[in-house]
Amino acid sequence: MSDDLVMVRRWTTMNRVHKKIEARIEGDLRRHVGLGAREFSALGALRRGTWAGKGSLYLGDLAAVVGLSQSATSRLVARLQDRGLITIRTSVDDRRSIEIELTAVAHDTLRIGTPVLHRAVTGAVGQMAAEDTDGELLRYLRGEQRDTDASPERCG
Repeated sequence: MSDDLVMVRRWTTMNRVHKKIEARIEGDLRRHVGLGAREFSALGALRRGTWAGKGSLYLGDLAAVVGLSQSATSRLVARLQDRGLITIRTSVDDRRSIEIELTAVAHDTLRIGTPVLHRAVTGAVGQMAAEDTDGELLRYLRGEQRDTDASPERCG
C-alpha cells in the first residue's frame, strides 16, 4: 500500500475513533452530570486556571480552548451562568473582558464528572479494541509505548 493510502486510512480511522469517543463522552456526561462535553471542558479549563495571573478572561481565549466561535462561547457562558455553575462580572481593569468564578456547584460537577469522562474514554477505546480498529492507534490511545527495540520487520 502506498504511503498516501496508508495516511488516508490512518486519518479515516482516527476520525472514526474520535467520533466514537466524543459520542460516548457526550452521552455519559449528559446522563451523569447534565452537561455536554463543551460545557464540561469549559469548566475544566476555568478550574485549571488557564488564565492564572491575568485576573480577567477574554472570551476569545475560552473559545479557543473549547473550540467554539466567540458568539457560541458567549452562549455557553450564559448557559453555565444560568445553571449556577459560574458567576461573571465585567473586569474593573479592562471593560472588554469578564471575570469568571466557578461556584461550589461547578466544583462538585467537576469532581463527579471527571471520573465519568475517564470511564467514557476507557470504555470507548475498549469497545474499539473488539472491533476492526487500527492496532497501533489503539495502543497510542491506551498510552502504551511503542517497542523501539523491535526490528522493522516486527513493526510492520
